[in-house]
Amino acid sequence: MFTIVLIEPQIPPNTGSTGRLCGATNTRLHVVGKLGFELSDRTLKRAGLDYWDHIDWEYFPDTEQYLEKMINEHSYHLLTTKSNTPYTSKEFNKDDFIVFGSETKGIDETFLRSHWENTCTIPMENPNIRSLNLATSVGIVLYEALRQNPHDQ
Repeated sequence: MFTIVLIEPQIPPNTGSTGRLCGATNTRLHVVGKLGFELSDRTLKRAGLDYWDHIDWEYFPDTEQYLEKMINEHSYHLLTTKSNTPYTSKEFNKDDFIVFGSETKGIDETFLRSHWENTCTIPMENPNIRSLNLATSVGIVLYEALRQNPHDQ
């Protein structure tokens, strides 16, 4: 089972939409670090509708501890606009962690530099657009991972 990791998400509807997507695809969701909202936030619940009881998700408050454990125990992909490696060139395996940073800061640059071989990006044609919506980005990459692993859907 894939695991989507949201590091310090700031916008509740993005986390809610991602939760709904994870539920629909039987994908695990890990929400990590300091959040820009409370997990009981009404907009978070509204975006995920009444599906939260049917989603395999967990909250981890300590970002550094979580990332240290993840890099030591799992295969992972770090999504960032700073990478030149398209996500479509990566090989995704069913137990991989697919990691996204916050909407405002992305993944910490020091961490990215230390794990550059694990980075990839969603190419964008228009240089005037800095990034895509977080929930949209998760959907794009998750469905590529699922496409590569059709028996695990």
